[in-house]
Formats: sequence, structure tokens, C-alpha cells
Amino acid sequence: MSDETLRQAIRDAMERLVNGEPIRSDGKLTIKSLAEEAGVKRWVLTHKHTDLQEEFKARIETTGREPAVVVELRKQLKERDKTIAELRDEIRNLTNDRQQLERVINVLALEEQHGAVDKSKVVDIRRTPQSR
Repeated sequence: MSDETLRQAIRDAMERLVNGEPIRSDGKLTIKSLAEEAGVKRWVLTHKHTDLQEEFKARIETTGREPAVVVELRKQLKERDKTIAELRDEIRNLTNDRQQLERVINVLALEEQHGAVDKSKVVDIRRTPQSR
């Protein structure tokens, strides 16, 4: 690939990232993403074509916004984080319920062992409501 072809590929990648239309990268406005989008090693931008790196940084500053794809991904991440937090709360509550039921079962087993259970008040939880 000639030097001019390489520079054009980097500029094309720059355009896609700034417009929020990445093809090969995560769409973030970083040098790493620019290199991925252009299909080059990062050192090509940081050592060989530093002018293109600076051009990209300048374009980001003038744009001043994240691409739509990144904004959408951040929104999805926030929603998933909320769902995860809700599920963790539910797991915590279910674990507490299970532990409480284990304690009740242990107490009932001890009472039955010592003959302190009034069997007329014991409910068989193994039976389904239809079979009662």
C-alpha cells in the first residue's frame, strides 16, 4: 500500500468515526479506534503519520460530541446495569427468604423431634392446592 493510499484510508476512517458510522472499530473517538477503523497498526498514527493523529484530535475537538453509535451503546449499557442491579436485589431477597425458610424448617424439625408439634396445625407443603 502506497503512502498516499494509506493516508487516504486513515482519512476515510476518520470521516466514518466522526460521522458515527464505524465499520471495523467500536466507534469511539480514540487513536486506537481510528487505527482499527483504518486497518493499520496504532504506531502508524503515533509515530509515522503524527500529522493525521493531530488532524483527528482537532476534528474531535471541533465536533465536540460522541458518535450516535457510542451514545446508543452507553444508553444500552446503562439500562443493562440497571437490570443487573435489580436482579442482584431480587437474588439477595430470595436468598434471605430461603435462609429464613431453612431456619423455620430446622425449628419445626427440632420441635417434632421433641414432640412439641401440634400435628393438627402442620400444613403439608408438598401437596399441590388441587390435591388438598
